[in-house]
Amino acid sequence: MSQEKAKSEDKLNVILFGGSFNPPHIGHRHVLSNILKQFPTSKVYICPNYVSPFKLNEEKFSKDEIWSLCLAEFESFLSTNVILWDEEIKKDQISFTIDTLKTLQLIEKNNPISLVIGEDNLSQFHQWKSYQNILELIDKLIVVRRHTNVPNSIECPKFISADQMIVLDNLIVTMSSQSIRNKPNGDLELNSILPKTKELFLKFLGQNLSNH
Repeated sequence: MSQEKAKSEDKLNVILFGGSFNPPHIGHRHVLSNILKQFPTSKVYICPNYVSPFKLNEEKFSKDEIWSLCLAEFESFLSTNVILWDEEIKKDQISFTIDTLKTLQLIEKNNPISLVIGEDNLSQFHQWKSYQNILELIDKLIVVRRHTNVPNSIECPKFISADQMIVLDNLIVTMSSQSIRNKPNGDLELNSILPKTKELFLKFLGQNLSNH
């Protein structure tokens, strides 16, 4: 098993942290907090999507609702170096990471970009559109632990260079957006989402139910 472990001396210029965030929750906050702790000088783009190629049939909030939920949940993190980016959420069609990276390159000219990916998606990364081009474009592939606890290593797939992969020492949070959406009457676990986000979540949930 091979991997490059995240170290305090690692310096990454720009980091793309994407996801459905439908809704965002404590797990996303833990990941973001860990990224900022391990790479304090990096510029981070949080990029919610609306149509993911791997979640085409997933029940979801509207674009505006997801955006509002993200603003509420990530509010304490946002700054000139932590940006909630609307590149994908504004699109009606499927968002592909390769296209988002190319757009981000135009914004962050001459700044290497690293990509965050969950451990659960690592072995299927070769199924992503133009995955080889993605690996050529990015500086590092930052892997978020989903089920492998520290200090256990995560196997690097053969199609990724071991020195290109960094594994976060993040706390594993067994929380998913789907589990939150499936809570009857918004009966959410304590601290699963922030109070302000919960208020919006229940409001949007009620509106969506009344529209059906």
